[in-house]
Amino acid sequence: MTTEDIIHEAGQKLVTITFDYTEADGSNEGTREVEPYSYRDKNGRKFMGYDLRKSGIRAFVPENIHNIALTNNSYTPRWPVEV
Repeated sequence: MTTEDIIHEAGQKLVTITFDYTEADGSNEGTREVEPYSYRDKNGRKFMGYDLRKSGIRAFVPENIHNIALTNNSYTPRWPVEV
């Protein structure tokens, strides 16, 4: 499955995903747990998700997402889920 397939499945099941993310500067803050919401195509395609550790919505470049996995942790959507 591709990264986008896993994001889509998580959105359909309303479960969080975990992944490692490489920032633009090459840094990696470790594994994140994220509620999936949508994609935005302004200035390149970005995946929008609520980062539970950072308590906020974040934009992620799909190509910089690594080791993605579904969790069994369900969530109640804060906004419409469009993935």
